[in-house]
Amino acid sequence: MTFHKVAVAIITPTHTKKSFELGLEMAKKFDSELTVIECMYKTPPKFYFFETKSDKKTTQNQITKLKAELENWKAVAQKQGIPIKTKLALTDNISHWVVDYVKENKIDLLIVDYPKLSMEEITLFDDIISIIHHKSHCHLLTTKPS
Repeated sequence: MTFHKVAVAIITPTHTKKSFELGLEMAKKFDSELTVIECMYKTPPKFYFFETKSDKKTTQNQITKLKAELENWKAVAQKQGIPIKTKLALTDNISHWVVDYVKENKIDLLIVDYPKLSMEEITLFDDIISIIHHKSHCHLLTTKPS
């Protein structure tokens, strides 16, 4: 079995580097292209019909932080000679966005990070991973903490 396109989807706000490192190893082993996707829910505005300056600033701070992280991972992959793409997904529905991306880009292997979470978060992210697993039609690896 070979994987031509490997993607790492970071779906939780508290994640480890484990999934990225595994994606890097897999891309190296199979001489594959690597894509790292940072997924973030759109923050609902405080007021239903419009965003305040505070809402916009919060979202921009999150985006800036995630873009910096993607740039760091891009640098690591490039040092090792791995072709890499990065993508920031600001969405209302992470699972559907990831499934659509996997299908549109013909991803062979998807790696999803699953760190230690609170009980409330576990329910949400279990649902996300379940939908991705059943609808993405590609190989899926889930990295869990040791």
